[in-house]
Amino acid sequence: MDIPPNIIGILAFLLFFVFVLVGLPIAFAFAFAGFVGLWWLSGFGAALNILPVVTWGTVSDYVLIALPLYVLMGEFANVSGIGPDLYNASLKWWGKLPGGLAITTTWGCCAFGALTGSSTAGVLAFTPIAFKPMMDLGYDKKLAAGTIVASATMGIMIPPSISFILYGVQTNESIGKLFIAGIVPGILQALLYTTVILAFTISGIWKGPPGPASKLSEKIKSLKNLWGMIVIFFLVIGSMYLGIATPTEAAALGATGTFVILVSRYGFKLSMLSRSISESLRTVGMLIFIILCSLIFTKVIVLSGLADWLVALVAPTGGNVFVPLASCIIILLFAGMLMPATAMILLFTPLFYPVIVQGLGFNGIWFGVIIVLMSEAALITPPVALNIFAFKSQVGDEVSMLDIGKSVLPFLGADFFRLLLLILFPAIATWLPSRMFTF
Repeated sequence: MDIPPNIIGILAFLLFFVFVLVGLPIAFAFAFAGFVGLWWLSGFGAALNILPVVTWGTVSDYVLIALPLYVLMGEFANVSGIGPDLYNASLKWWGKLPGGLAITTTWGCCAFGALTGSSTAGVLAFTPIAFKPMMDLGYDKKLAAGTIVASATMGIMIPPSISFILYGVQTNESIGKLFIAGIVPGILQALLYTTVILAFTISGIWKGPPGPASKLSEKIKSLKNLWGMIVIFFLVIGSMYLGIATPTEAAALGATGTFVILVSRYGFKLSMLSRSISESLRTVGMLIFIILCSLIFTKVIVLSGLADWLVALVAPTGGNVFVPLASCIIILLFAGMLMPATAMILLFTPLFYPVIVQGLGFNGIWFGVIIVLMSEAALITPPVALNIFAFKSQVGDEVSMLDIGKSVLPFLGADFFRLLLLILFPAIATWLPSRMFTF
């Protein structure tokens, strides 16, 4: 029986979800579903021949060199103790406000995200230094939990971002422009989270007493601890914005800069270097393997013509172009409840990018921000919510899973309001990249 290629593509998607639901690791679910689809479309021999082509074409990509360098930069930043410095400086400036310690955590995570590109790193770094002080001051557990879990997601929006690298590799969009595009939406996220905290504490819905007051001289003195973060940010983001360095070159600058900061603080300790490199190798190995397996699956989408079929299906003929966009966002929302953010980006980008960008004419950089925003929501949307599990592993029985799940709802509401603003005002994401210097 002859089955239309696009139907084979749909069946491959269903097979992938079956593999995920039965507990198969994401990488293997991509690989097995992709290989079965290729076998069905092209035959067993042709499917085998595609595997080395995909592997070599990926690992030899110059742009992908940035991935291990940014991961290494994040590890150096973790070990160097920049996170506590950011928290303490923020506490001096924001601590006296209602919910001040929560606001401090929000802006600390925002700054920390500019060094790590990882949300999980934000949870692991800020839970030990922020949760207990909030509890000691009488904060509502939901406020403390929701702030840490949600604010850590800024690590994948504030550049440099591993998620933007994954999106850029799959779409050939400029990773440098994607990084710059995440700056304003990331700052907007911090402002909206601050608004949520103030609204809930001032209204009395959540208890968040003001923290200790600080003199102006103490506030100014605290800024001296931020020099490392500021230098790294300008080395990485400034060099790209000014057109001095490519994203890969900026990654090398950032990794070198964080290593220098680490050595300047603690001296050259082989144990710290070994720990950072080993953790980076573990993370990069996992990411590269998932990317390779996902690209096998992407070949099914290409060969089956599934994306072209969807473009023809939703291409407007006088209709509203926002209806297909809304459909994609709803699918991403439900997918985020069932799979990690990385897998969601790798699975749906090759499917939705041709529809939204090539078919409907939306800006590819803007859509990258939308994809990453939805992957942020995935990190705090049960049942598969990595940030919630990471936080729970740190606090044990002090906060129940149910309370953590409830605590993120106001922050999710802020995220969807930000999504609406991005749809209504795309320049939030596209204006800054359009002003980049290129030489």
